[in-house]
Order: sequence, then C-alpha cells, then structure tokens
Amino acid sequence: MSSINFVNRNKPAISLMCKKHDYEYNVATGTFVTGDWVISEDKQRELLGEQVTLTEFRTSNAYMGGRITGFIPSSKQTLHRQVKVVFQPDPSLAGDTTHADHKGWGTGRSVCYLD
Repeated sequence: MSSINFVNRNKPAISLMCKKHDYEYNVATGTFVTGDWVISEDKQRELLGEQVTLTEFRTSNAYMGGRITGFIPSSKQTLHRQVKVVFQPDPSLAGDTTHADHKGWGTGRSVCYLD
C-alpha cells in the first residue's frame, strides 16, 4: 500500500487491546510495529493515515498510539490472515479513552473500530 491518506483527525479510528505490550520500536524509521492482528484488506486501506491506540483493557486509558503508516503481513500461520500495524508515535494519544466501553469491541476480539 503506497499512498497514505492523512486525514485531519483528533481521535483514534482503531484501538488494539495489547495487554502484553507486544510491539517493537524501529529506530531506523522512528515507528512502532505491533504484534499480529486480524484486520481485513479493505479495513487496512481505510485505516491508513488514521490514528491507533494501544490499551491493556477495554476500560483502561490508552498507553500509547500514533498515526498508522502501514501494515506488514504476519508470518504466523493462523486460520485468519494477520498483519502487524506500523505507526508513527504521537505522545498526545497516551491517556486517550475513546475506546473505553465502546460498542466496537467484538466478543472475544481485541480490536475495536471507533468509527
């Protein structure tokens, strides 16, 4: 995915419940790369350029977040195709509560779409 749609948005479009803080920092690009998530290709296109937050629980404040710059296919063999979310950090998203008790959380799913 080559083009990034930088929409002027003040709130996150997606929140990921990442209890284990399963992410890595890429020093060369200044971006974070999350663990593996099930996000459809259509949704990936919609989310590119939007903001993401990471949280430990549905009701806890986000502990980090940023602008999504890309997705990397996971090498993990699972029933559903998974991707890693790449994002440019935005310290102002720490403490965000947009996702708290949001209806977008699925049953047994750790991804919440906030649109």
